[in-house]
Amino acid sequence: MAVKNIHRLIVAQFLSSLHFAVPIQTFFFFAKGLSFMEIMLLESILLLGILLFEVPTGMVGDKIGRKWSMICGSAIGLLGWIPWFLADGFTLFGLSFFLLGIAIAFQSGSVQAFIYDELRAKGKRSDMQRVMGLYGGSITLGTAVAALVGGYLAATHSLDAFYLLYQLIVIAQVTGFTVLLTVRESRSTVEGDAKAHQPEPSLTLFRDGLRRLVSHRKLRRILLFSLFTMPFPFVLLAIFQPYFQEASVAPMWYGTAVFLASLLSMSAKVFAYNVEKYFGVAKGALFVAILPAFFWCAMAMIFHPVFSILLYIVNSASSAVREPIFSDYFNRHIKQRNRATVLSTISLASSLYALIMRPIIGVLADRDLRYGFVFIAGIILVATALFRITEDDVRAPL
Repeated sequence: MAVKNIHRLIVAQFLSSLHFAVPIQTFFFFAKGLSFMEIMLLESILLLGILLFEVPTGMVGDKIGRKWSMICGSAIGLLGWIPWFLADGFTLFGLSFFLLGIAIAFQSGSVQAFIYDELRAKGKRSDMQRVMGLYGGSITLGTAVAALVGGYLAATHSLDAFYLLYQLIVIAQVTGFTVLLTVRESRSTVEGDAKAHQPEPSLTLFRDGLRRLVSHRKLRRILLFSLFTMPFPFVLLAIFQPYFQEASVAPMWYGTAVFLASLLSMSAKVFAYNVEKYFGVAKGALFVAILPAFFWCAMAMIFHPVFSILLYIVNSASSAVREPIFSDYFNRHIKQRNRATVLSTISLASSLYALIMRPIIGVLADRDLRYGFVFIAGIILVATALFRITEDDVRAPL
């Protein structure tokens, strides 16, 4: 049953990831009269929604069940698409992004906790990296398919073509929501007991989760290493368009580049569990952290119509390979009873960091794209030196 439930979750996530407007979304906002600064501000509003609701929604996952937390997130996400068909200015789009931020918060911690608990219940906890790779790969595959279709259907960049894409997005979201309703959640257990976990006060769960992060040296070190080596994949997705423009890349390649990058990223996530097998924990973690820095530096030096496409694709994939690995490392040090809460607290820290860094990168990129690229690479390189992790940091408690 655990495997079947996880497969249904993966299918639901694939359908919900069919965002057909990915390669042309900036052009849609321009057509609606928004400036680039306002577009970046919308992204900040989304992060604000995640920040404000990350921990409370994690508590929901721990108290009423991971499945129902994910369903709440999916339902709110559907509501968040309504303003896209009504908005002619910043305000309604701001409401939409805030709702989408809440939707992401509902799912961020509960998805990982659901998968880990399902595998743990069947004695397959060692499959976490592989399964998270498949889950992340389904998201990336959805992005790949949607980018290729969207780039073709909206080649004219007309509002009618844009609205067609958003109608397709809503249909995919509704279908994914329907599949998610068929997922059945196993009864939670505590420390291997067969009895269902009795609800605890939300503040108790949050306090225990925060204490776990603050007092647990290994978990804290993994968090710091993961946080400050963040390769900023969403910045890459937004900034590749002006990068391609400066490199004189033909417009027909924008959607195709996202498609190819998504396919390679999916493969990177699916096979990420092999990194530890080949390199070990210390060298493997260093490898997946430092690789995006290399490609960010290369992008700062190379503005060529062919090589720019290749650099975007491999940079995207290098950012993806780390996700299932660090997801596994975090879960090894988190107790089941408040797993979603702790994971949501970790996600909150990541969102706060991104909220602070994204405007800084934007200011630097407005001056010169190269400054933004080099800044990201520099932060990653410094973090790998300061917060390197070892096999002892990752080893799970008995």
